[in-house]
Amino acid sequence: MASIAQATCSRLETRSKNCAKRRQRVVAALNADSGTTRSTAAAATCSAATEASSHHWRTIPAVTDSPAADTWLWVALVVPSSFIVHKYLGPESTLAYAIVAAAIVARRPRLPERLSKRLVPWLALLTLVAVLAAFVMIYPAANTHVPGAGSDDDDAMNVGTIAMLAGRSPYSATTYLGNAVHHLPGGLALAVPFVLLGTSAFQNFFWLPLFFFAVNTERDSRTALELAWTILLLSPGVMYEIVTGTGYVSNTIYVLLGLWWLVRTRRRDVAAAAWGVALASRANFIFLVPVAFGYLRQHAGVRPACRAAAVTCATIGALTLPLYLHDRRHFGPLEGANRLLVFDQLVPHLGIALMLAMAALAVAVSFRRMDRAALFRYAALVQAFPIAAGVVLTTVRDRGINLTYTRYGAFFAWFTFLALAIRGTISATPQCPRQLNDD
Repeated sequence: MASIAQATCSRLETRSKNCAKRRQRVVAALNADSGTTRSTAAAATCSAATEASSHHWRTIPAVTDSPAADTWLWVALVVPSSFIVHKYLGPESTLAYAIVAAAIVARRPRLPERLSKRLVPWLALLTLVAVLAAFVMIYPAANTHVPGAGSDDDDAMNVGTIAMLAGRSPYSATTYLGNAVHHLPGGLALAVPFVLLGTSAFQNFFWLPLFFFAVNTERDSRTALELAWTILLLSPGVMYEIVTGTGYVSNTIYVLLGLWWLVRTRRRDVAAAAWGVALASRANFIFLVPVAFGYLRQHAGVRPACRAAAVTCATIGALTLPLYLHDRRHFGPLEGANRLLVFDQLVPHLGIALMLAMAALAVAVSFRRMDRAALFRYAALVQAFPIAAGVVLTTVRDRGINLTYTRYGAFFAWFTFLALAIRGTISATPQCPRQLNDD
């Protein structure tokens, strides 16, 4: 009996020593001065993690297979299109559209597993060509400058940009409907290449592919294609904006991509300045600064977060303040604030209260723990707040359902799409630094 116990203790001691030696080798590999050794260990760890989490291509159904995610996807698809469907087809069709979209979201078809990876880029190219063909056929009819035939958003961008290039205030011009230019200077600056090509309506064909490039970077090309088809099929408001030249989609996407770049790159000053230009397009996007600050504070530290926020805000101020001080009375973006200030007719100072509530919401979510998916989800929440408030308050005012404010749904929808696409990816760790690029 004693000999058996002694042998058992000996085996345990030997096993303990072997474990200790293996642990020492792992620590030495991770802490070695040789970059090759560390890279090899990191690659092995990342490879194992990737194989475990991505046995097959993750697709939109795999990413959004929870009821909550399906609900968010449905909201992001349906809300931005509700105004258009209601305007042209009526309330019954709007309700039917919402029900059909919910059924398809709940049982989304997937691309065949046998589909070759090499075929996916060709399908994406064919999709882009089809959308471009629809634009070529419909845009000339929608751009007749007849009230009700389309949108004057592209015209506002065109006349404002042309005036700015001519050395005049962009807010000295008006659209063919007599509307003021509501875009902040950053949006006009980003529209310059497209206006020089003929019209700002072309920018949708630049920023939309870049959005799906970001999805492809976060996930894979298959996910990007499935998401593109889902949006084009179930959100007719997107196609309406494309063929009428409206810039809500492209505006939201370049703000989103600026934030996406800011939280991924080590060249943070350049990214912060670029994001500042993007934010200086519409005032509602400026409320995203506290959300981005909260994320960077958690993942990079307080000082880098403060520096990035300072660079971003300085860029916004440098673009906006000179034109505002030049002619305060005709500064068009101030008229855009009437989207909320109009509710002062219901309750005194309600518009300002809504703006303060939006700012408070942005600050509140900045203190919550965030990965990148949560960052874009909270950004969507902040942008959705004034839209939801607008729908509720106009419905109360008119004593009947009013969907006018849903036409701004693009401002939160694309953040939601990216949040759903990112969800489930490998978190950034010291062993897997691919989440932080040197772009």
